[in-house]
Amino acid sequence: MKLEKDLILAMTYVPHLRYDKMEPFPLRGIGYTIYRESGKSPSGRRMIEVPQGGIAIEYAFYYDFDIQHLYDLEHCFVYLDEKGEVRGVESSFHGKFLNSMIEGVLEFEDKHPVLYVQPGKHAFFPHPDYFRLVIDRDTACGKNAGEAGFLIMPMFEGRLFTNEELNRKVERYIRDNYAFTPSWEFTSESPDGRRENEILMPYPELDGMIADRLRTWCAKIEEGAGYGISGNEGPA
Repeated sequence: MKLEKDLILAMTYVPHLRYDKMEPFPLRGIGYTIYRESGKSPSGRRMIEVPQGGIAIEYAFYYDFDIQHLYDLEHCFVYLDEKGEVRGVESSFHGKFLNSMIEGVLEFEDKHPVLYVQPGKHAFFPHPDYFRLVIDRDTACGKNAGEAGFLIMPMFEGRLFTNEELNRKVERYIRDNYAFTPSWEFTSESPDGRRENEILMPYPELDGMIADRLRTWCAKIEEGAGYGISGNEGPA
């Protein structure tokens, strides 16, 4: 019963994303965590402070690839008051967390904040003009594609492994299959056509899915094979 209640709550406020029209990577899953009291995030090193009498919701957005490495997990935190009104929205940007609830900038669709996804990199801004601040916003998707190899975050250390040979294979695979030129035109249509609610799940479920998918990707790339880049193709 609690799980069902939490899912409904997460569905009510899950951000609605806007993608570059040339974005090659479909979002594979969104893991949610509901906080009724302050605590540590299960998907990172951050401590989440819950508003007095309110609730915080963490959304972890998983992609198999960032344009520069295997594995990408971005975040949004939505803070509610005791009446269920949104009082804060924070989103991730390359290891930092930024305030996205800027008056006159952040838009909502019903109770869903609208966030713009950096092409290929998947960090969030509340308005696409802010991407003009990013110096390598185009080169990251082109000549620098794949350069970071296989990125393993702390919560997967001991479960996933890489080495320099695999890193370079990942680099070549990404560059050969995914390098692109962003259009800087944004759409609500995701790369595989799925909506946010269709891939929403409790974070522990997403955590297991991530580890399984990345092991499969590593094996395929090591073998010199791979999957296509359209639709839902990828590890089962």
